[in-house]
Amino acid sequence: MDRNKLSKLLLNTYTNAILSWMILLSLVFVAFVNFTDGRYAWGALNAFAVCIILLPGLSFKNLSIMPPWYLLMLVALPMTGNIIDHHLFSTNIPHYVSVATIALLVAAEINWFTSVKMGHRFAIIFVFITTLAISGLWYLMQWLLDTNIGTSFILDGRSQEAINTAVMYEFMYATVAGIVAGLIFGWYFGYKKSAAASNIIFPPKDPRYIPTYILSRPPAPIRKLLGISPQKQELATRIMQVCLLIMVFVGMYLGDTHVVLNAVIALGITFVPSVLTRKYYISLDPSLTLWITLAVFLDALGTLSFYDTVARWDHLTHSLSASVIAAAGYVTIRTVDIYTDELYIPPRFMFIFIILFVLAAGVIWEILEFLTDEMVVKFEMKAFLTQHGIDDTMWDMFFDLLGALAVATWGTAYLSDISHRLARRIEAFSASRNEK
Repeated sequence: MDRNKLSKLLLNTYTNAILSWMILLSLVFVAFVNFTDGRYAWGALNAFAVCIILLPGLSFKNLSIMPPWYLLMLVALPMTGNIIDHHLFSTNIPHYVSVATIALLVAAEINWFTSVKMGHRFAIIFVFITTLAISGLWYLMQWLLDTNIGTSFILDGRSQEAINTAVMYEFMYATVAGIVAGLIFGWYFGYKKSAAASNIIFPPKDPRYIPTYILSRPPAPIRKLLGISPQKQELATRIMQVCLLIMVFVGMYLGDTHVVLNAVIALGITFVPSVLTRKYYISLDPSLTLWITLAVFLDALGTLSFYDTVARWDHLTHSLSASVIAAAGYVTIRTVDIYTDELYIPPRFMFIFIILFVLAAGVIWEILEFLTDEMVVKFEMKAFLTQHGIDDTMWDMFFDLLGALAVATWGTAYLSDISHRLARRIEAFSASRNEK
């Protein structure tokens, strides 16, 4: 099964052990240099990489079992080059490739040594998401430190726009690195497909720790907090849809394509639950439909000057949008999880995955906003998406994180039922195709 492909990330040969240990010792030296020079963040990353590389050998009580030396080179070269010459690389893409390689090893070890089950394809997706999420979280944490305790990691005296531009380029480097790393790892697993089976015996998955899935309802305190009947929730959804339609005509009357475009897209999204019900016979709970509609309605409403005149409106919409993205990610992964035996994501790992997924989506969104602003300036167009400096970007990321935490903490209780229904629908569709 796919787990055998992930097993190709470990070798037990004399040559690989010698080369891997040489690279590992160089990483230990690099970590020591970084800590002594006061570069604690880099030192911590180096130390973490050393621990991840050593973990399989320690687990199997055989220190000749190591990841392939050529993958470890992807980890070590940027880190080593960084202490030799801070400007050795023209961009930080190699550094993010290093982070992506560490993420791949982490994903593999989670698969080997915990109850999590994942194939190599999901591991590659996890690597891409993690690379983007780490870049977003890294700059968010630095910004929070700068604004709260007076450090100068990124708020170093440059203008808000200059700092934001630099961070956006870092986000783009992380995206490129995630794609490149995914292609490299995909090629690696394909290249190793015909290789001999690994002689390393991995610990078996204990079925007692892989429970069957059960349907769940939202916790009682949350149900009481809502206190709105399904009929009233549906009415609220219809009212917002009508308002969005009115916004389309208002935007056309004002000649504001920004308002029209956002209202049309939002209105289309609100009908997705109806399409799922009519075409695929998958009905969503009224509260879920209201949740989605409210998020897109407030975002579209913001284009009628609310973003500029109402304080924190942007933060509210980012939190709600992030919660919808988190919900979509959860439903997708949990549906696949239920449908196939090759994937199992327990709640604790799902909590982490949702946060990483939303942060990665937030990074991509900020890149789109930045590129849109650049095109607006170059082609003298009317802005559809705008950024207002590094503070605006980081506040967006912060509220994205809050929305993700809300869904990861208790929102998934609303989503397990739809995941089961989607999985059953997929099973029925597969069965009908097999019969044909």
